[in-house]
Amino acid sequence: MSARFTIDLQRPGRVAQTWQEWFTGPAGKRRVVFFALAGAGVLLLILVGGILPTYWRLSDDLNALPNLRRDLGATENDLTVLRTNLAALTQEARRQVRWAELLNAFTQQTPPTLKLVKLEAIRVAPPTGPPPPAGQPAPPRPTGTLRIEAVTEQLAGSPPLLEIAQFMAGLMRDPSVNKRFTLQSWEIKPPAAVAEGARQLLNVSIVLAERQS
Repeated sequence: MSARFTIDLQRPGRVAQTWQEWFTGPAGKRRVVFFALAGAGVLLLILVGGILPTYWRLSDDLNALPNLRRDLGATENDLTVLRTNLAALTQEARRQVRWAELLNAFTQQTPPTLKLVKLEAIRVAPPTGPPPPAGQPAPPRPTGTLRIEAVTEQLAGSPPLLEIAQFMAGLMRDPSVNKRFTLQSWEIKPPAAVAEGARQLLNVSIVLAERQS
């Protein structure tokens, strides 16, 4: 049996200690405590520097979720209102364009002897009721009519019927009118009473029915 020992040449008269003896020697307990405190300090630095900021950031994000949901709901409501207004504006713009096309057609097709008095668009909605059962035809759509009121002077030798017929024919040939309306009825009648010496005017009433697409 042989015993091994180490001589510390840097410290004459002292025996060098191995790393195991550094923890098991007379001052080993104090060194273990210091080593444990150093390790705990390192862990604490890692915890404070790496984990806690992430935890705080996640906590802030979780706390902000209710406000974000509320803001998202308000934004969706605003977007719905904006879409509704945009759809209404689009529909109104289309209606204005259609009326502009109709007025342009009337301007081009109306003869000088015929004076337009009134253009009236009427839309009649069908009576509302419970929805039809499955397999039954859908309820009728709202129907629209365009009523044209005009007057023309009846002169000796003047053929007002021919001019009115030409006006209706030209109007129905116009694409902006023909693609939306069909001729439903027309009527010519004199005024109820005519003063002596006054001009005799004929009242012209034309009704156009909206096409069902």
